[in-house]
Amino acid sequence: MKHHGIIAIVFVVGCATGGVAAQLVVPPVRAGAAPTRWEYGCSSVNEPDGEGASLLNKVGADGWEIVSMAPTGLRNMYMFCTKRALP
Repeated sequence: MKHHGIIAIVFVVGCATGGVAAQLVVPPVRAGAAPTRWEYGCSSVNEPDGEGASLLNKVGADGWEIVSMAPTGLRNMYMFCTKRALP
């Protein structure tokens, strides 16, 4: 019988905590804010550890970020796709 009382108390406390926590959550999207617009680009690079690393560093310095990178099927060649926010 004691266990039923403890379970009931834990249940009530959990429900109260959930109700309060739901009011403290920040909404994921701000009303009236425009979503970020992106531009995309894809290129291939030969051996990202060698000469290709300098190309990837230059692309990163220009504000691009890699979103995917995969082998092309050719030896040591990789295709990478990038994005950056439009002004």
